[in-house]
Amino acid sequence: MCLTQKTGEMEQILEVKNLSVLRVEKTESISILNDINFMVKKGEMFCLVGESGSGKTTLALSIIKLLPKSFKIASGEILINGKNILEINEQSMRNIRGKDISIIFQDPSAYLDPLFTIGSHLQESYHGKNENKKELISLALQEVGLDSEVQTVYPHQLSGGQQQRVMIAMALINKPSIIIADEPTTALDVLTTRQVIDLLNAIRLKHNPAIFFITHDLELAMKTGTRIGIMYRGHIVEIFKPGREKPSHPYANILLGTIEGKDTILELNFKKNTMDSKQMQQKCPFFDMCVEKEARCKKTIPFVWCDSETGIRCLKNGRNTQV
Repeated sequence: MCLTQKTGEMEQILEVKNLSVLRVEKTESISILNDINFMVKKGEMFCLVGESGSGKTTLALSIIKLLPKSFKIASGEILINGKNILEINEQSMRNIRGKDISIIFQDPSAYLDPLFTIGSHLQESYHGKNENKKELISLALQEVGLDSEVQTVYPHQLSGGQQQRVMIAMALINKPSIIIADEPTTALDVLTTRQVIDLLNAIRLKHNPAIFFITHDLELAMKTGTRIGIMYRGHIVEIFKPGREKPSHPYANILLGTIEGKDTILELNFKKNTMDSKQMQQKCPFFDMCVEKEARCKKTIPFVWCDSETGIRCLKNGRNTQV
């Protein structure tokens, strides 16, 4: 019976509790994230899967406190190594970014300044006091499969895959506790994608950071993640372990069916992923599309932990017996 969260003895690097985020407009507030709960453990590859507009990148930007000005964290906690970053000021947060937590963005060309060399980017990213920065930069580049001479070139002289490796080196150079990878393979070909995934796994096994990997590709997540979170319309609707169990939420089953070759795609009509605040509180976010819905589903459905690592937001399921 899934009724309470049990955290056990696992070492949590990142923990998000009851997080809700609004986009504030002139006449209304739009709920972008609603009641988000999950944790990422040391040495884990936690994959967050969701379609475009489901709130994945907003969640990543919330975790590093880089949300646009029109966005507001309405409630919740974000703990990194046990410290609630929502309670600290921007100056203290600057010391945490890069050192304790770093991020790899999906489009490296948008974040690498064309006027500066790769070496300059890595020097700017390094927060330590080691005077021999050039040697550290060379080692960081070599670890991601690039020659140390790359530090003398400019971003436009590198391929997309090489630029992404530079971003990984920048994320890794301070040996952070957790790395957020926000769809880092979106613009890459299949072979380069595989190389980047293999590289992230090698880094995880060698340095043991927690990796929060965001993707729209469930098939990639199933092959890569130690746990998978499924996001829909600003909610995490299920967290499960690939290889040990199949997802149970109706929406997760639709996604799984698409990679298993089953005809399970619904006529979703691509409705807005966002909902106004009142709508968020009225019913399950998947209610309109669900073929298994009942009258009791037309209410707020809480996320219920089944054990210390998995849970679900659905009443029509043996893993969630809450009524």
